[in-house]
Amino acid sequence: MYAVAERAQLLKLVQSLSDEQVNYVLTIVRSLPSTVPSHPKCALRGKFSSYANPVLRAKEKEAWGLAAEEKHGLR
Repeated sequence: MYAVAERAQLLKLVQSLSDEQVNYVLTIVRSLPSTVPSHPKCALRGKFSSYANPVLRAKEKEAWGLAAEEKHGLR
């Protein structure tokens, strides 16, 4: 039922547009990728997947640096 209502709304919208506007919208739609991945792919899996996030990598690097300083008595 919602699909029918949405289709009717879409047809009403398209009919209200000029030919130039319809052509513009079609150009944009055609330029979109035909398949959209559901989630970004990451080469790292499992426990290493957090390395794909630069913020997490920076925090981990900072934590390792602090741990090394403490171990070597630099702090």
